Amino acid sequence: MKNNKSNNKKDNSMAPLNDELGFFDLEPPKIYRSDQSVNRSTQADKKGKKSSLKAKQSSKKIKADGEVRSKKKRKLKKKFRLAFTAVGMVVLIALIIVVLSLTVFFKIDTINVEGTKKYSYKQVTSVLPIDKEKNLFLIDKKGASKKLEENLPYIYDVEITRKLPSTVVVKITEPQIVYYIKNSDNTYTYFDDNFKILEASVKEPAKKGIELKKIAFGDVSPGKTAKLTNEELLPDLQVMMQTVTSLKLKEVTAIYSESLVNNYVVYDNRITIKLGETKDIEDKLFTALTAIEKLDDTAPDAEGILTATNSKQIYFTEKK
Repeated sequence: MKNNKSNNKKDNSMAPLNDELGFFDLEPPKIYRSDQSVNRSTQADKKGKKSSLKAKQSSKKIKADGEVRSKKKRKLKKKFRLAFTAVGMVVLIALIIVVLSLTVFFKIDTINVEGTKKYSYKQVTSVLPIDKEKNLFLIDKKGASKKLEENLPYIYDVEITRKLPSTVVVKITEPQIVYYIKNSDNTYTYFDDNFKILEASVKEPAKKGIELKKIAFGDVSPGKTAKLTNEELLPDLQVMMQTVTSLKLKEVTAIYSESLVNNYVVYDNRITIKLGETKDIEDKLFTALTAIEKLDDTAPDAEGILTATNSKQIYFTEKK
Protein backbone atom coordinates (compact mmCIF):
# COMPACT_ATOMS: atom_id res chain seq x y z
CA MET A 1 0.00 0.00 0.00
CA LYS A 2 2.80 2.35 0.87
CA ASN A 3 4.46 1.71 -2.46
CA ASN A 4 1.29 2.47 -4.35
CA LYS A 5 0.89 5.71 -2.47
CA SER A 6 4.45 6.78 -3.18
CA ASN A 7 4.03 6.00 -6.86
CA ASN A 8 0.81 7.99 -7.02
CA LYS A 9 2.55 10.89 -5.40
CA LYS A 10 5.31 10.81 -7.99
CA ASP A 11 2.81 10.65 -10.80
CA ASN A 12 0.87 13.57 -9.40
CA SER A 13 4.06 15.63 -9.02
CA MET A 14 5.04 14.97 -12.64
CA ALA A 15 1.56 15.75 -14.00
CA PRO A 16 2.02 19.54 -14.39
CA LEU A 17 5.40 18.98 -16.20
CA ASN A 18 3.93 16.39 -18.51
CA ASP A 19 1.09 18.73 -19.34
CA GLU A 20 3.53 21.48 -20.28
CA LEU A 21 5.67 19.17 -22.37
CA GLY A 22 2.64 17.95 -24.22
CA PHE A 23 1.72 21.51 -25.00
CA PHE A 24 5.09 21.95 -26.77
CA ASP A 25 4.81 18.55 -28.52
CA LEU A 26 7.83 17.31 -26.58
CA GLU A 27 8.28 13.83 -25.29
CA PRO A 28 8.54 13.58 -21.51
CA PRO A 29 12.01 12.57 -20.20
CA LYS A 30 12.66 8.92 -19.90
CA ILE A 31 13.52 7.40 -16.64
CA TYR A 32 16.60 5.21 -16.95
CA ARG A 33 16.89 2.35 -14.64
CA SER A 34 20.02 0.63 -13.43
CA ASP A 35 19.23 -2.53 -15.36
CA GLN A 36 19.21 -0.56 -18.62
CA SER A 37 22.66 0.89 -17.95
CA VAL A 38 23.92 -2.59 -17.17
CA ASN A 39 22.56 -3.90 -20.47
CA ARG A 40 24.20 -1.07 -22.40
CA SER A 41 27.56 -1.58 -20.74
CA THR A 42 27.29 -5.30 -21.54
CA GLN A 43 26.61 -4.51 -25.21
CA ALA A 44 29.53 -2.11 -25.28
CA ASP A 45 31.78 -4.80 -23.80
CA LYS A 46 30.59 -7.26 -26.44
CA LYS A 47 31.29 -4.76 -29.21
CA GLY A 48 34.71 -4.08 -27.77
CA LYS A 49 35.50 -7.76 -27.60
CA LYS A 50 34.36 -8.24 -31.20
CA SER A 51 36.45 -5.30 -32.43
CA SER A 52 39.48 -6.51 -30.50
CA LEU A 53 38.92 -9.99 -31.91
CA LYS A 54 38.73 -8.57 -35.43
CA ALA A 55 41.87 -6.52 -34.79
CA LYS A 56 43.71 -9.61 -33.59
CA GLN A 57 42.51 -11.59 -36.60
CA SER A 58 43.56 -8.83 -39.04
CA SER A 59 46.96 -8.52 -37.35
CA LYS A 60 47.41 -12.28 -37.61
CA LYS A 61 46.45 -12.14 -41.28
CA ILE A 62 48.87 -9.26 -41.96
CA LYS A 63 51.61 -11.18 -40.16
CA ALA A 64 50.83 -14.33 -42.17
CA ASP A 65 50.83 -12.38 -45.46
CA GLY A 66 54.16 -10.80 -44.52
CA GLU A 67 55.64 -14.21 -43.77
CA VAL A 68 54.40 -15.55 -47.14
CA ARG A 69 55.94 -12.57 -48.99
CA SER A 70 59.22 -12.91 -47.14
CA LYS A 71 59.31 -16.64 -48.00
CA LYS A 72 58.70 -15.82 -51.67
CA LYS A 73 61.47 -13.22 -51.60
CA ARG A 74 63.87 -15.72 -50.05
CA LYS A 75 62.97 -18.29 -52.72
CA LEU A 76 63.49 -15.74 -55.52
CA LYS A 77 66.84 -14.68 -54.09
CA LYS A 78 67.88 -18.32 -53.91
CA LYS A 79 66.83 -18.90 -57.51
CA PHE A 80 68.74 -15.80 -58.67
CA ARG A 81 71.86 -16.93 -56.81
CA LEU A 82 71.64 -20.38 -58.41
CA ALA A 83 71.03 -18.90 -61.88
CA PHE A 84 73.89 -16.42 -61.48
CA THR A 85 76.20 -19.20 -60.32
CA ALA A 86 75.18 -21.38 -63.28
CA VAL A 87 75.75 -18.54 -65.78
CA GLY A 88 79.11 -17.80 -64.20
CA MET A 89 80.14 -21.44 -64.52
CA VAL A 90 79.08 -21.51 -68.18
CA VAL A 91 81.04 -18.33 -68.94
CA LEU A 92 84.09 -19.67 -67.12
CA ILE A 93 83.95 -22.96 -69.01
CA ALA A 94 83.52 -21.08 -72.32
CA LEU A 95 86.56 -18.91 -71.53
CA ILE A 96 88.63 -21.96 -70.69
CA ILE A 97 87.58 -23.62 -73.97
CA VAL A 98 88.43 -20.47 -75.97
CA VAL A 99 91.84 -20.14 -74.32
CA LEU A 100 92.63 -23.80 -74.93
CA SER A 101 91.39 -23.54 -78.53
CA LEU A 102 93.68 -20.60 -79.20
CA THR A 103 96.73 -22.00 -77.45
CA VAL A 104 96.69 -25.79 -77.25
CA PHE A 105 94.09 -27.21 -79.65
CA PHE A 106 93.47 -26.71 -83.42
CA LYS A 107 97.06 -26.25 -84.52
CA ILE A 108 97.50 -26.38 -88.30
CA ASP A 109 99.23 -29.50 -89.55
CA THR A 110 97.87 -29.72 -93.14
CA ILE A 111 97.47 -27.17 -95.95
CA ASN A 112 95.59 -28.35 -99.04
CA VAL A 113 95.73 -26.42 -102.35
CA GLU A 114 93.01 -27.01 -104.95
CA GLY A 115 92.04 -25.72 -108.40
CA THR A 116 95.30 -24.37 -109.80
CA LYS A 117 97.04 -25.54 -112.96
CA LYS A 118 99.34 -22.58 -113.38
CA TYR A 119 101.13 -22.78 -110.03
CA SER A 120 102.64 -25.65 -108.06
CA TYR A 121 101.82 -26.46 -104.46
CA LYS A 122 105.21 -25.13 -103.40
CA GLN A 123 104.69 -21.82 -105.24
CA VAL A 124 101.35 -21.28 -103.51
CA THR A 125 102.44 -22.24 -100.00
CA SER A 126 105.66 -20.19 -100.25
CA VAL A 127 103.55 -17.05 -100.75
CA LEU A 128 100.69 -18.05 -98.44
CA PRO A 129 101.11 -16.23 -95.08
CA ILE A 130 99.81 -19.23 -93.13
CA ASP A 131 102.26 -21.48 -91.32
CA LYS A 132 101.88 -24.91 -89.84
CA GLU A 133 101.68 -25.15 -86.05
CA LYS A 134 99.82 -21.83 -85.98
CA ASN A 135 96.30 -21.76 -84.58
CA LEU A 136 93.56 -22.54 -87.08
CA PHE A 137 91.27 -19.76 -85.83
CA LEU A 138 93.90 -17.01 -85.83
CA ILE A 139 94.60 -16.98 -89.58
CA ASP A 140 93.76 -13.85 -91.57
CA LYS A 141 91.85 -15.29 -94.52
CA LYS A 142 91.19 -11.96 -96.24
CA GLY A 143 94.79 -10.82 -95.98
CA ALA A 144 96.09 -14.19 -97.16
CA SER A 145 93.78 -14.14 -100.20
CA LYS A 146 94.89 -10.65 -101.17
CA LYS A 147 98.55 -11.58 -100.92
CA LEU A 148 98.08 -14.65 -103.12
CA GLU A 149 96.19 -12.68 -105.80
CA GLU A 150 98.83 -9.95 -105.93
CA ASN A 151 101.90 -12.20 -105.91
CA LEU A 152 100.50 -14.94 -108.12
CA PRO A 153 98.62 -12.92 -110.79
CA TYR A 154 96.97 -15.89 -112.50
CA ILE A 155 94.91 -16.44 -109.35
CA TYR A 156 91.60 -14.85 -110.30
CA ASP A 157 89.92 -15.65 -107.01
CA VAL A 158 90.81 -17.61 -103.87
CA GLU A 159 88.73 -19.06 -101.07
CA ILE A 160 90.38 -20.11 -97.82
CA THR A 161 88.44 -22.34 -95.43
CA ARG A 162 89.15 -24.09 -92.13
CA LYS A 163 88.57 -27.81 -91.81
CA LEU A 164 88.55 -29.03 -88.23
CA PRO A 165 90.56 -30.07 -86.43
CA SER A 166 93.78 -28.95 -88.14
CA THR A 167 93.46 -28.39 -91.92
CA VAL A 168 93.45 -25.26 -94.11
CA VAL A 169 91.97 -25.59 -97.61
CA VAL A 170 93.04 -23.08 -100.28
CA LYS A 171 90.68 -23.23 -103.28
CA ILE A 172 91.96 -21.29 -106.29
CA THR A 173 90.08 -20.10 -109.36
CA GLU A 174 92.07 -19.08 -112.44
CA PRO A 175 90.89 -16.75 -115.24
CA GLN A 176 88.49 -18.38 -117.68
CA ILE A 177 89.74 -16.17 -120.52
CA VAL A 178 93.06 -14.39 -120.89
CA TYR A 179 92.90 -11.03 -122.67
CA TYR A 180 95.87 -9.27 -124.20
CA ILE A 181 96.92 -6.09 -125.99
CA LYS A 182 99.73 -5.56 -128.43
CA ASN A 183 102.25 -2.99 -127.22
CA SER A 184 104.07 -0.41 -129.30
CA ASP A 185 107.29 -2.45 -129.08
CA ASN A 186 105.49 -5.48 -130.57
CA THR A 187 105.33 -7.28 -127.21
CA TYR A 188 102.11 -8.29 -125.50
CA THR A 189 100.50 -7.67 -122.11
CA TYR A 190 98.16 -10.28 -120.65
CA PHE A 191 95.30 -9.46 -118.25
CA ASP A 192 91.94 -10.79 -117.00
CA ASP A 193 88.44 -9.31 -117.37
CA ASN A 194 89.06 -7.10 -114.32
CA PHE A 195 92.13 -5.62 -116.08
CA LYS A 196 94.46 -7.17 -113.52
CA ILE A 197 97.82 -7.64 -115.22
CA LEU A 198 98.86 -11.28 -115.54
CA GLU A 199 102.09 -10.87 -117.52
CA ALA A 200 103.84 -7.97 -119.23
CA SER A 201 106.21 -7.74 -122.22
CA VAL A 202 105.45 -11.22 -123.52
CA LYS A 203 106.81 -12.03 -126.97
CA GLU A 204 103.74 -13.85 -128.28
CA PRO A 205 99.96 -13.30 -128.01
CA ALA A 206 98.14 -15.48 -125.49
CA LYS A 207 97.09 -18.85 -126.85
CA LYS A 208 93.30 -19.05 -127.09
CA GLY A 209 93.23 -15.52 -125.71
CA ILE A 210 91.12 -12.56 -126.85
CA GLU A 211 92.80 -9.41 -128.10
CA LEU A 212 91.58 -5.97 -127.04
CA LYS A 213 92.33 -3.62 -129.91
CA LYS A 214 92.72 0.14 -130.04
CA ILE A 215 93.60 0.58 -126.37
CA ALA A 216 96.82 1.17 -124.44
CA PHE A 217 97.87 0.91 -120.80
CA GLY A 218 99.89 3.24 -118.67
CA ASP A 219 102.41 1.70 -116.28
CA VAL A 220 101.76 -2.01 -115.82
CA SER A 221 102.76 -4.31 -112.99
CA PRO A 222 101.74 -7.98 -112.67
CA GLY A 223 99.17 -8.47 -109.94
CA LYS A 224 98.00 -4.85 -110.14
CA THR A 225 95.01 -3.38 -111.97
CA ALA A 226 95.97 -1.57 -115.19
CA LYS A 227 94.81 1.92 -116.12
CA LEU A 228 93.72 2.65 -119.68
CA THR A 229 95.03 5.73 -121.42
CA ASN A 230 91.57 6.10 -122.99
CA GLU A 231 89.44 5.48 -119.87
CA GLU A 232 86.18 6.63 -121.47
CA LEU A 233 86.07 3.28 -123.29
CA LEU A 234 86.44 1.24 -120.11
CA PRO A 235 82.71 0.72 -119.23
CA ASP A 236 81.77 -0.65 -122.68
CA LEU A 237 84.87 -2.82 -122.86
CA GLN A 238 84.09 -4.33 -119.46
CA VAL A 239 80.50 -5.08 -120.49
CA MET A 240 81.66 -6.87 -123.65
CA MET A 241 84.41 -8.79 -121.83
CA GLN A 242 82.15 -9.95 -119.02
CA THR A 243 79.42 -10.97 -121.46
CA VAL A 244 81.84 -13.01 -123.55
CA THR A 245 83.19 -14.63 -120.36
CA SER A 246 79.76 -15.46 -118.92
CA LEU A 247 78.48 -16.87 -122.24
CA LYS A 248 81.77 -18.75 -122.79
CA LEU A 249 82.06 -17.62 -126.41
CA LYS A 250 85.28 -19.41 -127.32
CA GLU A 251 85.04 -18.38 -130.99
CA VAL A 252 85.49 -14.68 -130.13
CA THR A 253 89.03 -13.60 -130.99
CA ALA A 254 88.99 -9.82 -130.52
CA ILE A 255 87.01 -6.97 -128.94
CA TYR A 256 87.32 -3.24 -129.45
CA SER A 257 85.46 0.00 -128.98
CA GLU A 258 85.69 3.22 -130.98
CA SER A 259 83.07 5.20 -129.06
CA LEU A 260 79.99 4.72 -126.85
CA VAL A 261 77.89 3.81 -129.89
CA ASN A 262 80.50 1.88 -131.84
CA ASN A 263 81.44 -1.40 -130.16
CA TYR A 264 82.70 -4.51 -131.93
CA VAL A 265 83.23 -8.23 -131.31
CA VAL A 266 85.33 -10.23 -133.78
CA TYR A 267 84.29 -13.82 -134.48
CA ASP A 268 86.93 -16.36 -135.60
CA ASN A 269 89.22 -13.58 -136.89
CA ARG A 270 87.01 -13.16 -139.98
CA ILE A 271 83.58 -11.73 -139.09
CA THR A 272 83.30 -8.46 -137.20
CA ILE A 273 80.00 -8.08 -135.33
CA LYS A 274 78.98 -4.44 -135.10
CA LEU A 275 76.95 -4.04 -131.90
CA GLY A 276 76.47 -0.28 -131.70
CA GLU A 277 75.62 0.42 -128.04
CA THR A 278 76.23 -2.27 -125.44
CA LYS A 279 72.58 -2.13 -124.37
CA ASP A 280 70.85 -5.53 -124.87
CA ILE A 281 74.25 -6.97 -125.78
CA GLU A 282 73.29 -10.59 -125.04
CA ASP A 283 70.29 -10.50 -127.37
CA LYS A 284 72.38 -8.89 -130.10
CA LEU A 285 75.13 -11.48 -129.77
CA PHE A 286 72.72 -14.42 -129.81
CA THR A 287 71.06 -13.06 -132.94
CA ALA A 288 74.44 -12.49 -134.60
CA LEU A 289 75.75 -15.97 -133.74
CA THR A 290 72.57 -17.56 -135.12
CA ALA A 291 73.07 -15.67 -138.36
CA ILE A 292 76.74 -16.72 -138.53
CA GLU A 293 75.76 -20.39 -138.15
CA LYS A 294 73.42 -20.09 -141.15
CA LEU A 295 76.08 -18.19 -143.09
CA ASP A 296 78.66 -20.91 -142.39
CA ASP A 297 76.36 -23.50 -143.93
CA THR A 298 76.67 -21.79 -147.31
CA ALA A 299 79.98 -19.88 -147.04
CA PRO A 300 82.17 -21.28 -144.21
CA ASP A 301 85.12 -19.03 -145.10
CA ALA A 302 83.14 -15.80 -145.51
CA GLU A 303 84.70 -12.61 -144.16
CA GLY A 304 83.06 -9.26 -143.53
CA ILE A 305 80.95 -7.15 -141.17
CA LEU A 306 77.74 -8.38 -139.58
CA THR A 307 75.70 -5.41 -138.40
CA ALA A 308 73.61 -6.27 -135.33
CA THR A 309 72.94 -2.86 -133.83
CA ASN A 310 69.31 -3.94 -133.63
CA SER A 311 68.66 -7.48 -132.34
CA LYS A 312 65.65 -7.84 -134.66
CA GLN A 313 67.29 -6.68 -137.89
CA ILE A 314 70.79 -7.74 -139.01
CA TYR A 315 72.65 -7.79 -142.30
CA PHE A 316 76.02 -9.01 -143.52
CA THR A 317 78.46 -7.07 -145.71
CA GLU A 318 81.03 -9.38 -147.23
CA LYS A 319 84.65 -8.28 -147.48
CA LYS A 320 85.82 -7.85 -151.05
